[in-house]
Amino acid sequence: MTVSSVAEYEAWKRQTEESRAVVQASIDALNRGDAAAFLGSFADDLLFEMPGYTPVSGKTKNLAEFTELVTKVASYVSVMITIRVTLFLVAGEWVVTRADGHGVTKHGKNYDNHYCHLWRVRNGKISEFVEYNDTQLIMDVLCAKENRV
Repeated sequence: MTVSSVAEYEAWKRQTEESRAVVQASIDALNRGDAAAFLGSFADDLLFEMPGYTPVSGKTKNLAEFTELVTKVASYVSVMITIRVTLFLVAGEWVVTRADGHGVTKHGKNYDNHYCHLWRVRNGKISEFVEYNDTQLIMDVLCAKENRV
């Protein structure tokens, strides 16, 4: 980013601080099991993407569709997935996190995936969210029963 004035730098710095706070609050809500606060951190016109070919992969174009996908993921677990962030990079509207997750499937298996998340914060809400993870682990553990022949 090229900054041409002190005012522009200060605006970028404020946005960076806001982005960090919004994403941290979203992660904290997820980890304490507060679905309303977690989903409330996302914009109504949220764009979400999780690349891959699993039953929970895909793209959503709004908060309602994202909520359906989150509900689908929750249907596979008896202990909801929490994440421990190991890297948190913020620049303006953009946040990148690297995290280790843990949950327990309804079949009693530990589901310990690793994530790279891209978050975009606009107007105090997460407007874009991309999740990269181990899709083979999703198929082998999280969606294992669905994956059986």
